[in-house]
Amino acid sequence: MVKPNANTLAEPSTSPSAAACATADAMLRAAAECARQHERLGRCLEIGCSDAELVRIAQLTNLADSHLDDTVAEYESAATAAPEAKDERWWHEANALWLAGRELRRRHAGTDYVSKFAGRHAKEKLAELTMEYELERSALMGLKQAIQAYRTARPAVES
Repeated sequence: MVKPNANTLAEPSTSPSAAACATADAMLRAAAECARQHERLGRCLEIGCSDAELVRIAQLTNLADSHLDDTVAEYESAATAAPEAKDERWWHEANALWLAGRELRRRHAGTDYVSKFAGRHAKEKLAELTMEYELERSALMGLKQAIQAYRTARPAVES
């Protein structure tokens, strides 16, 4: 039996621009899922789901957040290696999506930080906590707008 050569099984090499575009498409899918999970968690909080269900949904949301973090980092590396893509419309929309993903994660970290200490000084920290949640909600809205803009630039991409 003849074993196939490893070179014949490898995927064909793509240009840096095509690789950056594919990574941006993956970032779109991760961002869309992250936004969907955050909205789901918010709806469940509004209707008063059980604590056990909220914990499971929060775990899924954290997983989606982690996936977005990974794809944002991958896109940053891929976009840096593809300077020829800077004239493409998708590249500009992908950069906006990249920035929106980073901003959401930054705001989420801020909310977590303030929440950790809110119990000790509830009255003093309530205004700060409220502001952090509003900023996180604003960042989520910005992410959703960036998702729509990227979808407009790349309508063939499924998410």
